[in-house]
Amino acid sequence: MKKEGLVLVKEKDIIPSRLQERYLRKKSLTFKEIADANIWGEIGKSRVEAIAQELLPHEKFKTGNKWKVHRSAVERIAKNRGTL
Repeated sequence: MKKEGLVLVKEKDIIPSRLQERYLRKKSLTFKEIADANIWGEIGKSRVEAIAQELLPHEKFKTGNKWKVHRSAVERIAKNRGTL
């Protein structure tokens, strides 16, 4: 296996990276999407909400009853936290 470059990985480690790839193509993400994809680390939705409170008003917006964060802000915070 090593000759061919194959590695064994737990499924729980693959799923968040797939979600990150899919979600980071979108223009904005909900708090739940950020938490599910572990974009800002392994934190829950309530912690994502707490971090989002520190965002500037133009970096987050409300659609219907869901808050969303612009992708540029999501990526900036992820880079600051060292998770992207």
